Amino acid sequence: MKKIVFVVCAFLFIGWAKAQDLQKNSFEISAFRNTGNGHNPVSSMLNYGISLNYNRYLFKRWNVGAGWGFGDFNGKGYNGLFEKFYEFKSNRNYTQYHVRLGFEPIQTKRFILGVQAEFLRFSYNGISEIIIGGPGQPGDDPRRVTLGRSRVSGGFFGPYGVFNFSESFFLRGNYLIGIPVLNYDWRCTNMSLGVGYRF
Repeated sequence: MKKIVFVVCAFLFIGWAKAQDLQKNSFEISAFRNTGNGHNPVSSMLNYGISLNYNRYLFKRWNVGAGWGFGDFNGKGYNGLFEKFYEFKSNRNYTQYHVRLGFEPIQTKRFILGVQAEFLRFSYNGISEIIIGGPGQPGDDPRRVTLGRSRVSGGFFGPYGVFNFSESFFLRGNYLIGIPVLNYDWRCTNMSLGVGYRF
């Protein structure tokens, strides 16, 4: 056990000593896939699309970033007490933005391994008003709904990896786990894979 701890510490120390003087700024385009599951009531969602991101190194190992994305919203079950996720599939208009803080304990010429904390907020068209009809009232459907903008925020944490094709071009992958704010029955994951340019 002591040998394993020693090898890991030595590897991290060597990586720390060889920190890169990377270019400070980078742009990235990535494909994302966000999933979530709730238990009260039982429901799930799947969001996927394209995100445009900007990242900047504050120091050799610390970086901050922000991004904006758009895509599709899909779900099963319910959101809250009334809205069925599967209603209005073609009119969701999903968008998201995030800000993140990353730290990279391992940096080599070709590969970077880091951890990051991220705040993610996404929006989509949802039900803002429901009117329940009854027998004898006009209209084929006794229930009338009005769409409004629903917004959900959450905190995420997890690892990311960067593979450098060259000094300027790279491939980046993220895997984050999080919980939406004020909704602790939900568990979400956020995965993305993108290509970027560093300058």
